[in-house]
Amino acid sequence: MHPLDWRRSVKEAAVATIRKASLWGALLAFPVLFYLVWFVAPDWSLSPDVTAPLTRKLLFFHPASAWTSFTAYLVTFVLGIAYLNERDLKYDRPAQAAAEVGFLMNTIALVTGTLWGIQEWAKTGQNSLATVYTEPKVLVVVVMWLVFAAYLLLRRFVDGPERRARLSAAFALLGFVTVPVSFLTSRLLATSLHPDIAGPGKNPDAAVSASVGLILLWSFVAFLLLFIHLFLQRGRILAAQARTTRLEDPE
Repeated sequence: MHPLDWRRSVKEAAVATIRKASLWGALLAFPVLFYLVWFVAPDWSLSPDVTAPLTRKLLFFHPASAWTSFTAYLVTFVLGIAYLNERDLKYDRPAQAAAEVGFLMNTIALVTGTLWGIQEWAKTGQNSLATVYTEPKVLVVVVMWLVFAAYLLLRRFVDGPERRARLSAAFALLGFVTVPVSFLTSRLLATSLHPDIAGPGKNPDAAVSASVGLILLWSFVAFLLLFIHLFLQRGRILAAQARTTRLEDPE
């Protein structure tokens, strides 16, 4: 076997192993997460300052899906820089796969955050949905969602693989700027209603306990394993589609 073929086979076998391991890891991690959420997490129904104890359990899914989308967008960002630097399409397919899975996680984060926020942040005389979507961190995440929605639409409608990859990389760089901005809003703005597990930040009333933080960490591990599997699986599908396209149109 030629050395290049051997290395390619080893790489494909390693990726397949990681893809399967991440799937099994996610299948094990999520049932544990559900157990922790329902039987180990604090019983907020006994807390007088919690207005929606059942909906508050979304806390254990909302941040982790958001953090996973940030991770996915970081992968897209790095691959976009690699493409712009080398102009090699081998970086474009995994960038697309990461962006698609990141967009899915971003959507989950927005939906769960909205369902949680309209219950938890509701105040007399205020529109609860308006309260959610005027919160600084939510606005940043909505902008992020819109940028990557444009990224995915651009990939569908722009002709020419090089032009599509170049414009997509530029959008990925633009969209990733919102990730650190999202983090900084709850750290620096006293008006932010979001919990800040990295420390008290500017809003000490929004801090979470250590036990809740550990469950959030487990949730992030579960979502991260799911991202790794979906990312590798989607990359595999995109690679197969590219090979089919080359066979049908060799020029």
